[in-house]
Amino acid sequence: MRQKRTLQLLLASLMTASLALSACSNGNNSGGNAASPSPAGGTNSAGAEATDSGSAKEQVTLRVLIMETGSKWNTHQDSVVAKAIADKLGVKIEYVEADENKFNVLLAGGDLPDIVRTDVNKFQKQLIEGELIVPLDDMLAEHGKDISANVGTVVEYSKKNWSNGTGKLYFLPPQVQSKPGTSIAPITIGPTIRWDWYKEIGAPAINTMDDLLDVVEQIVQKHPQTEDGKKVYGVSMWQDWGLWPYLIPPIIFNKLSGSTSDLTAAPVGGSEFMSTLTDESSNFWTAMDFYNKANRRGLLDPDSLTMKNNDYMAKATAGQIVVGPATWAMGDFNAQHAADGKGYIVVPAGKLAWTGAVNPLGWQDKAYSISRSSKNPEKAMEFLNYIFSYEGARTMYNGVEGTHWSMVDGKPALSDETLALKAAGGAPYEATGLSLDRNIIGLGGDMINPNDQMPVDLFTSEEALAKAATPLEKDFAQHFGASYSGEVFKKLIDEGKLDTFTTWMNGMSDEEIIKRNTVPGVTLTDALKKQEAELKELAAREAAKIILSKDDKTFEANKQAALKAFQKGGADEFTAWYNGEVKKLRTEHGL
Repeated sequence: MRQKRTLQLLLASLMTASLALSACSNGNNSGGNAASPSPAGGTNSAGAEATDSGSAKEQVTLRVLIMETGSKWNTHQDSVVAKAIADKLGVKIEYVEADENKFNVLLAGGDLPDIVRTDVNKFQKQLIEGELIVPLDDMLAEHGKDISANVGTVVEYSKKNWSNGTGKLYFLPPQVQSKPGTSIAPITIGPTIRWDWYKEIGAPAINTMDDLLDVVEQIVQKHPQTEDGKKVYGVSMWQDWGLWPYLIPPIIFNKLSGSTSDLTAAPVGGSEFMSTLTDESSNFWTAMDFYNKANRRGLLDPDSLTMKNNDYMAKATAGQIVVGPATWAMGDFNAQHAADGKGYIVVPAGKLAWTGAVNPLGWQDKAYSISRSSKNPEKAMEFLNYIFSYEGARTMYNGVEGTHWSMVDGKPALSDETLALKAAGGAPYEATGLSLDRNIIGLGGDMINPNDQMPVDLFTSEEALAKAATPLEKDFAQHFGASYSGEVFKKLIDEGKLDTFTTWMNGMSDEEIIKRNTVPGVTLTDALKKQEAELKELAAREAAKIILSKDDKTFEANKQAALKAFQKGGADEFTAWYNGEVKKLRTEHGL
């Protein structure tokens, strides 16, 4: 699964609306679900029609623009999931990766790939007013019956709030899920440490980011080089995802998350936003302290302030980084070492466990739209319908019925072979394409298929989680007296030692949960988007100076200079305006 800033706006709807949660992410990470032989739950519509028209000679390639780099989809075009999509719809999906700069260049050029996946709260105005995307209303009736049936609430919300005032349907975010699941799958976001090295030093508690540095330092002292002689760095990061490295890793420790702007953050479940740049308790300033201390201890990778994600991934794959922010951020190390049980795993730390979220509106920073440039808009619509169907979601999570799972006594069940393949982990399992990128699955894994009363993602049952645990996950779980990795966190949550992104919803009715998670997000004006971009660029420049400060005196001087620059750039006024919008939107929503 890929979850880049789904980490951030994975939290989106929750944060804006006095809710809590999106970015991330691992995606965590996180509904509707499931499929049967003849779409087990969902209408036949577009799916059936696509089967008839999906012969090889008619197959078309749909290119999907994504605002992230380092995805794995294109490297597994022969996966069973990719083939299932081709057989069903007659389409091949190909990603076009872009960082934010390239994305804006493509928007300015106007000639976009068939499908655009982007942050709906930030880009709806530009995409709609620029006539870069098309309304989906007319195609919905003929090619989108599963969308209408399974995520009708999202459709109506999108028309009202993501149409730039036109009242038309343009955007459909993935990972729609209105209730939390009952089990905890392997956590993908949080302090992600090479487990054998962490266990070697006794797996000490990590309550603060200073504790994390102490752990990292002990490991680097014991393992200054990888097994093949490469230098080991305690901490690293990449610079082509904006302020991501400074905003996401501290969430576990601070319980602060942003929503529709990187310049603001609120406590998980809260609705009063602070300035990321001028409030010294923010994630940004926590990260500045962390990275500066890491640098002064000799633990920070010297390439951290210039490196791109792909370069970071290469170092992680080589085992040169002790701790990262997510399992999916550690390259292919786990896949290459699956047989010997070595690898990176998220460990309990801080105050929060990233176990997923309630997302009645889906992951808004990954919303899908169809470009005006597409030569196959109907096929693009059929594809979107497929990812929001129970059949499509179950296939993309679990594979092909009759091969990877079957109906047993009226209930879908994963085969022993599929569970064993998942348990072995590594490249063979990844090559299947199962759950390869959750950003491309319309229904959240815990969503219940009303036709069989089972989650669409069959791997989420406790039995499957235990049977499909990799050797790495089993060793980790056994160390903490659990049967699967998620149970380690479940025990800590049940004991009140860790919160989740849904803890604040405990005791609420289903109706109240949905209401509080469907407050519209703040949409920036063009002028404020420009100001936001300028402040983010300023923050990145100032961050480099702060992190490289050689002593406490220099750090404090650079910090004060940055605070003054941020204040001069209008960060506080931006936050005041943002809070005013949040209050207005909540009031209009009846909160």
